Amino acid sequence: MNKNKILIVILLLLIIGSSYYVYSKNNNQMLEFVSQEDKSSESDFLFETVKGKKILLDVADKQFKIKGMEDKIVFLKVFGWDCKFCKKEIPELVKLKNELGDTFEIIAIEAQQHLQEESLAKIEEYGINYDIVSGDDQKEFYTYLQEKYGWTGIIPLTIVIAKGGQVLAFELGAKSYSLSELMQASLLRN
Repeated sequence: MNKNKILIVILLLLIIGSSYYVYSKNNNQMLEFVSQEDKSSESDFLFETVKGKKILLDVADKQFKIKGMEDKIVFLKVFGWDCKFCKKEIPELVKLKNELGDTFEIIAIEAQQHLQEESLAKIEEYGINYDIVSGDDQKEFYTYLQEKYGWTGIIPLTIVIAKGGQVLAFELGAKSYSLSELMQASLLRN
């Protein structure tokens, strides 16, 4: 009987010991698996505005779903403070936002890597009433645009997103038409 008890204790110790060894050896892999699972429940891209607002974007084929903006038309722009064509668009964007109010949003990613303080000063200077995102942390998003849409880095870039997230237009560089006309065309397609 004592031999059976000793054998059971030894077997239990072996099982516990081998389980601990497997757990400790694979602990990093298990943590990586959990963090990948957690990441998949998050959005594809996170934009943080220069004023600290977080904007979550999920992408699919010709779809850009922006959390909290699903029922709005959105201009997602990539621009630069030093780009003369980009600066020329700012007053029209401000006007469009004023005219269309809550039915329309603009998210502008500043791609020329200006400091947050510089962007805040420009927002004040131009009277900007829409979200400005620092482009420093958006390399993955730029890569996505290059791979999926063939974007070459030309700015200004305007992506028009319909209610529900469908990409209606992907416009590169200076345009021969106004943003107001682009908005009207987008509304007609929606």
